[in-house]
Amino acid sequence: MMLTRSFRHILLAIIVFIWVVPFVALVTTSLRSETASKTSGFWTAFTPTELGHRFGTHDKGGTEEFLVMTGNIFERLNQDKDSYQITGDIKSILFKGRVPDPENEGKTILEKRLVFAGEVMDVRGGDFVFQTNGDFTWTFPEATAPRPKNLDVFLDQDPIFGADAFIEVLFDNKNVPNALISSFIVTIPATIIPITIAAFAAYAFAWMSFPGRDWLFVIVVSLMVVPTQLAFLPVLQGFSGIASWATELNAWMTDCEDTGTCRVASKTFASLWVTHTAFGLPLAIYLLRNYIVGLPKELLESARIDGANHLQIFVKLIVPLSVPALASFSIFQFLWVWNDLIVALYIGPADAADLVFPIRLQKQLGTFKDQLHLLNASAVISMIVPVIVFLSMQRYFIRGLLAGSVKGG
Repeated sequence: MMLTRSFRHILLAIIVFIWVVPFVALVTTSLRSETASKTSGFWTAFTPTELGHRFGTHDKGGTEEFLVMTGNIFERLNQDKDSYQITGDIKSILFKGRVPDPENEGKTILEKRLVFAGEVMDVRGGDFVFQTNGDFTWTFPEATAPRPKNLDVFLDQDPIFGADAFIEVLFDNKNVPNALISSFIVTIPATIIPITIAAFAAYAFAWMSFPGRDWLFVIVVSLMVVPTQLAFLPVLQGFSGIASWATELNAWMTDCEDTGTCRVASKTFASLWVTHTAFGLPLAIYLLRNYIVGLPKELLESARIDGANHLQIFVKLIVPLSVPALASFSIFQFLWVWNDLIVALYIGPADAADLVFPIRLQKQLGTFKDQLHLLNASAVISMIVPVIVFLSMQRYFIRGLLAGSVKGG
């Protein structure tokens, strides 16, 4: 028994690990700078990393003469940055300069070496010394106005995170906000419509007697095994026929021919609502019927004795008692429709302003190319809404599924 329990715990830990790691990778990469996301993996973002940067000792155009210049390397590195401010410990600076050649008197050679904190290096005739916190002093034997010197510095850089990618995706690029709105326009009706129809149908299958009830329920349940791809052709043909008929009716009833606005599109939000409703109804009816049929029979008989009709029983008894099952299916349907790509790709509108989020995310693979931080920011945004929906309704989730699976009639 102990071995079995340990195996279950290990298996559960593996499953959680497999699900959590990609999510952590997405969020982490979306909060990193473009350079960091391209040059190192997300697992390096949480610990100091040795990186190289180039900074200038001072700004160009200065004519003021001085004997000692003081400054800070981090201030120089961050002077043009509004975000992703660099912090950490300075390790070394790469010295590049010509020094006397010990083998050839009167000649010089190019020397490259690492200079560490506290060591003196000759920069444009002055002594340059820096500390690990970035402070530096540049001392000259006499007052002078040297040209700026670019130096390569190596440091243990602290983890840096920022929301620039989310700001760029949400505010600088109108495609993502439009896609979010389109996804809500599709998902909310495509969740409410099938669950409403399924609730009525489930009550009828559970507590109403009519000819062929059991066979009709078997047919409805059998529809769950029909592949979505198999239904695309007849569905597309059906919507195309309706659009052609609507176009002719529009031309007959209005003067749209003068303005060229007679054509009625076959791929619209409404076509997505109908398609998702049709694909979601079999599972919804099955889950809700199995739940409703397990409700106390005495309660419904008491309502009938008191004179309640089927509609009153459904509204006042069945719906309040079926909230766990309704919530369970709502989560399933919402997640499926929100994350759906293939149905939206073939049935949904093709106008760029009306594309739903999964299609917009797929198109960003070509728009953002190797800008992983922007791609991941878009992916995280698409995940936030389903996560909120699931967490807000998860208390009903297990209760509704278990009740529907162990009771039947």
